[in-house]
Amino acid sequence: MAYFNHTEIISAIENLAAAYPTYCTRITLPEQSHEGNNIYALHIQINTSKPVVLLTGVVHAREWGGSEICISFAADLLEAYDTNTGLTYSDKHYNYIEVKSLIENINWMIVPNVNPDGRKFSQESNSLWRKNRNDEISLNDSCIGVDLNRNHDFLWDFENRFSPSAAVNTSSDPCTTSQTFRGTSSHSESETRNIKWIMDNYPVSYYLDIHCSGELILYSWGNDENQTVDSTMNFANNAFDNDRGVSGDTAYKEYIPSNDQSNALSLANAMNSGLTAVRGKDYSVGQAFGLYATSGAGDDYAYSRHLRDPLLDKVLAFTIEFGTSFQPE
Repeated sequence: MAYFNHTEIISAIENLAAAYPTYCTRITLPEQSHEGNNIYALHIQINTSKPVVLLTGVVHAREWGGSEICISFAADLLEAYDTNTGLTYSDKHYNYIEVKSLIENINWMIVPNVNPDGRKFSQESNSLWRKNRNDEISLNDSCIGVDLNRNHDFLWDFENRFSPSAAVNTSSDPCTTSQTFRGTSSHSESETRNIKWIMDNYPVSYYLDIHCSGELILYSWGNDENQTVDSTMNFANNAFDNDRGVSGDTAYKEYIPSNDQSNALSLANAMNSGLTAVRGKDYSVGQAFGLYATSGAGDDYAYSRHLRDPLLDKVLAFTIEFGTSFQPE
């Protein structure tokens, strides 16, 4: 089976919304991509008062399987609910009561293809392309594009917010070979503004950003090691600028409330247990900083929102890195 192209992804979203119109809607997100492609979400909702789980795929263009994971998940769940049946994957069975709970006690916002321009370019021209295709900064093809997972409003200005000795996996150079260019400002890109719009307009409580590869399940924070004692030592406190991002030091560690850390770890372990039951895989579960220091990442932005503004919903956010290659068979 070949990977979907952008047209097939749109068709799948349209067909699911048409097949289950009572509780499934296709939403056109407010901003098109740089090349004029619409970006769609699939909204599954029975009860408006229930919390929203947001799933996103293909933030990074070369990680194609995020779209298929999102669409397959939605299609399986919708069909099982509609036909009053359970779901079986390998030797693991989920009965109809469990399926019913997933539909009636959770609202789902699923964005299978956050980055349609980048995915198209990756599938047609350069399979290892990571960024979007914004060419406003440079017409040199190798310098086109922004890393959408470095473009969010979370310590975006890494050069002034991290220690000079921190090895932050973000770049201010549009031509960097790592393809981690952060953009010209936080949320400069329509694709990341669409994700922000969802969080601004729907009560998102959980966010799962699907990436590959590495067989990892990661939770916040990604900018420094976690600590649960000193709440003043946090991303919004400029007094700690130039201290962040160094592993093993005592100058700075990012504050996270202990109950949030324990809940995030518990949920990450539960995800891994579910995966193990179906696939026989045992992913590594851990804090995102254990991979490398990042700024502007979507999961950290999602979780940081309620800490910056207590009136906003708390979002426990995760990144899953599936598989062992960018485009597994």
